[in-house]
Amino acid sequence: MNVLIVGLGLMGGAYAYKLLNEGYTVYGSDVNKLSVEFAIDNGFVSEGSTEPEELIKKSDLIVLAIYPQAIMDFLTKYKDLFTDKQVITDICGVKSSFINAAEETALPARYVSHHPMAGREKVGIGFSAEVEFAGANFLITTTANSNNDAIEVLKKIGKDLGFGRISVIDVEKHDRMIGFTSQLTHAIAVSLVNSDHDKDTKKFIGDSYRDLTRIAKINENLWSELFLENKDYLLEHIQSFENELDKLKNALKNNDKEALKELFRSSTKIRKEMDK
Repeated sequence: MNVLIVGLGLMGGAYAYKLLNEGYTVYGSDVNKLSVEFAIDNGFVSEGSTEPEELIKKSDLIVLAIYPQAIMDFLTKYKDLFTDKQVITDICGVKSSFINAAEETALPARYVSHHPMAGREKVGIGFSAEVEFAGANFLITTTANSNNDAIEVLKKIGKDLGFGRISVIDVEKHDRMIGFTSQLTHAIAVSLVNSDHDKDTKKFIGDSYRDLTRIAKINENLWSELFLENKDYLLEHIQSFENELDKLKNALKNNDKEALKELFRSSTKIRKEMDK
């Protein structure tokens, strides 16, 4: 299968690197010439270019590893090159804001979106080889118009990349759940780090702080787009989190040890269920 990766950043580079090693013919395109040169020089792609026209024409699968607002620009610009033999997908962390327009614009190509639940807090293709997919979740997000053959192509890609669990879910559920499991956790990490005003904090850091705040080292360009594209769901989850934090705060104000213990028992039970 000939695969074109559009966007040779951290995740696009990781896809290119791992798929080429799985026997695919992988092409790469990026507006950044240095990223394309890195991909070619380090064996991430068989061929690369800042101008993707010729690569589009000979690709069976096109993976858009670019920012949400750039997806429609790409599809609109190159729509006359797409064919009914091609599958187009994106790895974007939010879907609802553009997916219907993407499906319509990519015709006659078969457009089905997906989301790899993996990555690192670093930025750029230079760190792509460090990205680990083994055991991670691979979410294929569908609409009523999604093509079954295209879904099967993505299932194979997920398997060959080494993902542990491949799920097919509808776009709305994806965005609601990602607003909670990914975006809210990033919001909490950012807020926790930004609430620190003591220059000696680093002398007191242990595992709990490190684990909670690793993702506070964040790509501001990408995540500001993701937050705004999914703001309705994210605001809903932030409100729910604030409600739970208020319960804990009130228990402290009232010296209510039993209320605290009940909150701890509840979180322990819920978290243990997730491990099963």
